[in-house]
Formats: sequence, structure tokens, C-alpha cells
Amino acid sequence: MDKIKNLKNLKGLIVKKILFIACVLLSSNSFALELAKYPIELSSGDGVNVVIAPTTDKKQALVKVIGINHEIDDIAFLTDFKPHGSSNAYKYTYDGTERSLISVDDGYGCCSYTLYIPGTRDGIYLATKEKSNPVIVADLKAQYEQQQSQGIQAKLATFNREKHLTYQQKNIIDANNEIDKQCGLKVETKVDWKTIDDKTLQTYAVGSFCAQVANEMVSMCENDQSFKNKIAHINTIECQFTDELKLRQNNETLTFKTAPKAPNQPQFIKAYLLNL
Repeated sequence: MDKIKNLKNLKGLIVKKILFIACVLLSSNSFALELAKYPIELSSGDGVNVVIAPTTDKKQALVKVIGINHEIDDIAFLTDFKPHGSSNAYKYTYDGTERSLISVDDGYGCCSYTLYIPGTRDGIYLATKEKSNPVIVADLKAQYEQQQSQGIQAKLATFNREKHLTYQQKNIIDANNEIDKQCGLKVETKVDWKTIDDKTLQTYAVGSFCAQVANEMVSMCENDQSFKNKIAHINTIECQFTDELKLRQNNETLTFKTAPKAPNQPQFIKAYLLNL
């Protein structure tokens, strides 16, 4: 009986091992990339270099940018080749949003390439190098797989809430400081950031919307210094990001409800402030 029991246990272990190996192989195959032999090497002429290793079906590509002062520098991204306006682009996900990394314009002579670095407005035009080294493809693939195993691309793809909060909060702080400078008053704009979800923070400039009351106060003080006497009793602006536009006074506090789709908000705010 013990012998039969041991055989069953051994059989179970073998089955588990086979299943484990099968899962590993399936996992490896699911991430296997069939890359073309030759890469596309690009250069800006002033230190920025790009390597593109397209897949054999040209639907995807590994792309790496070198020579920029940014966190995506020297990171290999798996991109999708998709339409981009009247042209195409190698697209990837960064900071929670799909965006173009390299646009490809199929003009006369094909092709012109433009690099777009997150956080910058202007693209960097790239020229194709005459010769490309096939060894680069294997090196780029190895680097991609290593970085992927470390979770680097996944981290960069995730929405960076803290970064966006810092930027939006700075808009409000700047507006508050301008009230102090132009009106000689201490007025604090407050936002309950916990009520602002990631989607809203990604889509709208919440800080700019909520800074509108402070900005109008600054503008009105610049145009008429006596206006500061009208708002001297105000020390707080409470901003709520909603689907309606309202402005109400409660003692020393102005409660401002802003709606991203509401028109003529500066004019609405100015009219209210003039009637305080």
C-alpha cells in the first residue's frame, strides 16, 4: 500500500512539474516578439538618438530614446504603430495616458520622424542613419525584457497622481500669492483633493479652474486699488469641482463651485465680486 501511495505522490509531482513548465513556456511565448532583422536608427544631430525595432508584421515596435533629460531616457518601450492624425505614430502608455512617442510622416521619399517627449510641446525632428546594425535588435530586446521584469515600463505607464497634484496645487498657491501682492490681502484657496478622482485630474486643469476666483480678485485689484476694500473681509475660497457653476459668500468664506463645461466663468466671477 505504501508503495502504491508513493507512486501516486510521484505521479502527482511529475504532473505538477509538467504543468509548471507548460505555464512557463506559454508565458514566454505570449511575450515573444518577432522582430525584423534590421532596426531603424534615427538621430537629431545634437545628441538625441532613437532606435526602432519593428515587428515583422509592422504592427508594433520596440523603441528606445537616448540623450534626453527625462525619465524615459534609455528605456525600451513596446509601442503600437497606429494612425496619428494624417500620419502614423509609435504609441505607448505613459503616466496613465496613451501618447505618441515617434510620429512617422509618409511624405515624399518616406519617411520623416518626429520625437515627442512627455511634458514638452515641440517635437524633435529626427534623421535616418544610412546604416543600421542588426546586432542592435537583439540587444534592444534583451534590455526590454530585463526592464520589463523589473517593472520599469509598468511604473512609467501608471498615472502619477502625486506629480499632477503638485502641479495643480502650484497653480493655486501662485494665485494666492498674487492676491497678497496685488491686493495686500491674505486669501487662501482650498480644495479637498481627496474628492478629485484620477480621471478628473487627468482630464481637467483642476488647479486652474479653482484658481479663477483668486485670479479675478488680482485682476480687479490691478485695475482699481479700492476694490481691495470690498474683499478685505474674505480670507478663504473653498473650491468644489462639480457639474454646476455657483459662487456664494458665507461670512469670511467664498464657496466656489466650478464646472469644466460651464461658459464665461471669469465674467460670472467678476460680476459676483462687484456685488459683494
